[in-house]
Amino acid sequence: MPHLILEGGTDLERLARDIEPGIVRWGRAVLKTSGVWVRRDGAAVLVEGVVIEFSRPLLPVAIVALHRGDTAIRLWGPVSVERTRAVQRWLALVAVAARRAGGGPLKATNLSEDLWNDLELGPPEPRIPA
Repeated sequence: MPHLILEGGTDLERLARDIEPGIVRWGRAVLKTSGVWVRRDGAAVLVEGVVIEFSRPLLPVAIVALHRGDTAIRLWGPVSVERTRAVQRWLALVAVAARRAGGGPLKATNLSEDLWNDLELGPPEPRIPA
């Protein structure tokens, strides 16, 4: 499952309030963030997207939630969507919004570096052996 982990917690209410719906062109794909919902208990935010690639719309939903003191951004499991490179790039853009809402630097990800290295995420922190 594609995911990004930001160090520390993100202010989820601020993320829901400040994330800007909008359209970004990435190569031949169009990436759109269209809706945001805060879970009733305030412990997670769902972000709805539309990714159009090769004239075919994909409808990803990202979940941003606190996990073990960090912030996890991943595709929401109940929504089945192909995990194309364009969908993964959109997920990285959601992580940028989470970072702007108080999340720390990128701690870990399973996304290819070329999908996020030009964004405001920075490289994952190097791990220092104990």
